[in-house]
Amino acid sequence: MKDNADSRKKALYERLFVSRNDFFFARAYAKYLLKKGWHSAPYERRGSVYMQQTAFTTSLVVSYSRPFTAGKGWPKFPMELTLYDAQATQLHKHILDLRHQVYAHSDSSRYSIRPFKLNGDVRSDIIGMPFLKLEKDECELVIAMIDSICALLNPKLYELRKELAI
Repeated sequence: MKDNADSRKKALYERLFVSRNDFFFARAYAKYLLKKGWHSAPYERRGSVYMQQTAFTTSLVVSYSRPFTAGKGWPKFPMELTLYDAQATQLHKHILDLRHQVYAHSDSSRYSIRPFKLNGDVRSDIIGMPFLKLEKDECELVIAMIDSICALLNPKLYELRKELAI
């Protein structure tokens, strides 16, 4: 019986440890987006800025979401470590939706593509697709959310480490 409890504690410890790393990277990506001021639609900036913004935004969304999605062999992330107010809860759900519908998968609910005719000749497409960006205030709130999680996560990791150390 004790081995089973220790096994569950070890799996939780590993989950929390890896999740903390994911949060660390998500926080770093959010800080970089803020530093660069990369919160633009593709038509608002020239050159490769939007492409770079997209790469960092994608990394932020995926890294932040990873702890909250299923991982084989590990328990779910303990939601009691996410003491979010209404605004943070709304952003949390928004980021997870973005991960599931835009960044990790292409959900048809987020896209519309319609061929366009002019004078009977098919010329192009009318495309509706999400801009791959987070606003400045969203990046700032993500950082605060991660800091809040880590304030609760770090003591839990320390406690589990003491119990599991050989």
